[in-house]
Amino acid sequence: MAQGCCDPVDTTAALSVTINPEARVNVARTGSRVASLAAGEWHTIEFPVVNTGFVTGVLVIDGDPVPGIELDLPDHQLTGEPRQEGGFRVRFDAPTIVDITLTFRALGSLGGLAIHSSLHLLLRSHAVPVPLG
Repeated sequence: MAQGCCDPVDTTAALSVTINPEARVNVARTGSRVASLAAGEWHTIEFPVVNTGFVTGVLVIDGDPVPGIELDLPDHQLTGEPRQEGGFRVRFDAPTIVDITLTFRALGSLGGLAIHSSLHLLLRSHAVPVPLG
């Protein structure tokens, strides 16, 4: 069954991205949460990209710097397919709780007419147990 413009996105991811025919990007939280992440390790946070406008071009993710964490925010090539998978990576230096702000932009076929959408995402990390012995 085809995804409608206003249907909820079928996902277990903590966020989803929708791009409409005018290349406007909307990013939203879903009912899922990101589990606590182990400090010192890279973790991938995946999300679906629902492209109702069959827009092609680059989806860019920007994030404000947050002390104590590293963000790997790759560009995603939009193929025009109705649904693609996206993601970014995060690594914590130490156990903590942070609020990161992510901004999603798609320039696609409309160039500078596209708007962006931002999202606050609360992430937490825990210490990695040290093996005994």
